[in-house]
Amino acid sequence: MDLALGNRMKNKALAQFVSKILGRQGLRIEKMFTMSGGAIQENWKMDLRSSEGEGLSIVLRTDAKTKIPGSLSKNQEYKFLSMAWQAGVKIAEPLCLCEDLSIIGKPFILLEYLPGTTDFDKIRELNIGEKLGYELGVELAKIHTIKPQYTQNIESLSSKELTCQKIKSYKVFFDGRDQVSLPAEWAMQWCLSRLQGMTTSVVTLTHGDFRTANYLATPNGLSGLLDWEFSGWGDPYSDLGWFCAKCWRYGMEDTPAGGVSTRASFYRGYDSVSGKEVDEERVLFWEVMSLLRWLVIAIQQGDRNFIGGEKDLELGLTGLVRPLEIERMLLELTSPSSWASFEVVESTRA
Repeated sequence: MDLALGNRMKNKALAQFVSKILGRQGLRIEKMFTMSGGAIQENWKMDLRSSEGEGLSIVLRTDAKTKIPGSLSKNQEYKFLSMAWQAGVKIAEPLCLCEDLSIIGKPFILLEYLPGTTDFDKIRELNIGEKLGYELGVELAKIHTIKPQYTQNIESLSSKELTCQKIKSYKVFFDGRDQVSLPAEWAMQWCLSRLQGMTTSVVTLTHGDFRTANYLATPNGLSGLLDWEFSGWGDPYSDLGWFCAKCWRYGMEDTPAGGVSTRASFYRGYDSVSGKEVDEERVLFWEVMSLLRWLVIAIQQGDRNFIGGEKDLELGLTGLVRPLEIERMLLELTSPSSWASFEVVESTRA
């Protein structure tokens, strides 16, 4: 089949599918293009027009050419998106899940189109950092109000057990590679030591990639949270630590909450919904855990280029450059003095 003809047939099938989902007959696709971001997923904006001349836009979200371990299937992601939408979290409304491969050749999700930018520099230029930080804290706390159902086979595991499993999975990952990462080994031991004296958190839904670039902002504030392909059940502090981790501040140390606001504004927004004051020691623990996780992901992104055959300069550079930066950050947070102070506290408790 001629490639152009094949694309036209796909567009026709997609337009018919969208028309059915939206209950609007005669929709045609005027323009369809990839949106910025989406290193692991593809997000396509579809500009549609009805037979009456009315225009509208929606988003099609599907997998990129290759995936990395931990990235959800579209079916799983849609379920978590639906939970968040029903809980009143500020996200694009999930319109439908399509697993019919005859439409575009792979599963996809249709979402409401929201205005705003994900670009870090443009968000900084909006000068709404403290307001935005507060709003992000509010929405994150809403996510953490969602608890697993008994049918989801997660209620028997504590947050500490789930965290320990994460650390073990990182160890398995590094043990399976030819090159040893001594900073990663050091940091994993630091986390295991800290974990022993930590209280257990209630297991909740976690976004899994809550950071700047994964939300939309306008001059009026937060428009919506994006990119749920790593969502799941776990310790809610994992999201707090991920957002505040140094790797996601983009060099803006004066605004450690996502590089856009102070911790105080972010925590205040979170507290307003959770009703409990954020434990900064737990956030620190999860900042270290976040760096370990980002180190694993950065290496996996490089593998997509060097091993998986997805020839992409950005993926290749991520695998080459980011690990060195992350290892340095890990060593900064887990200095010998931090071990000593923790051991003193632990011995006192004993």
